[in-house]
Amino acid sequence: MRKISTMTPLAFNSLVPQNLRLRFQVAVSALPLACMLLALGPSYFFAQWLEKLEGIPAQTRLLDHPAGRMWVAVFLSALVLQLLLGYLLGWLLNALLVRWLWRWPVDKIRAVYLHSQVPVVWLKPAAAALSGDRVAIIAVARWERERKTGALRYVLRKGLIGWGLPLYVFMYGVQTLLRGDALVPEEALRNAVLWLGCGAVFGTVMWWVSEFNYRKLKASLGL
Repeated sequence: MRKISTMTPLAFNSLVPQNLRLRFQVAVSALPLACMLLALGPSYFFAQWLEKLEGIPAQTRLLDHPAGRMWVAVFLSALVLQLLLGYLLGWLLNALLVRWLWRWPVDKIRAVYLHSQVPVVWLKPAAAALSGDRVAIIAVARWERERKTGALRYVLRKGLIGWGLPLYVFMYGVQTLLRGDALVPEEALRNAVLWLGCGAVFGTVMWWVSEFNYRKLKASLGL
């Protein structure tokens, strides 16, 4: 197995996965994404409970509760924690799956999932034709092209459109229709601010993680 020289865990490596064949990108991300969606379940029921919290006048907002700001902060913090735990659980299941189903040795699992030393068969043809640090150089070059577009455009594309908008549609639009409620413009606007804001935070974090991985790869390559 030819390897990519980096110590960043695959779960937090935003550069090396760009060199994977599409089916392997989907394969390694399916469980983390599924677990993140499942992790939203407790937040949904928590939100339902908050809607019935004593002290909130009918047809008014949670912020009108005497401790409304605290409850909003608790809800958002719990949401972020659940998403993170769901994401990490998905990667743990990935490791357990290859261990039990494909009988990977522990050393190989550690190399792939803890050090991003992916098998050469996972790589795109152009990357597979290279070896070692030269693949890392491609990852660095691709991020350098990406970062030239600027952080704002990256956050807009990856965070607001790629993450916040789907969450908004699912958590507000779909859930509202499933309950048989009408889509109220004021509620729709508040939820848009909430979920698109979460998407912006996600995009910002991904930009920071990519920059961290980029600098770490450059340092390991002596660039």
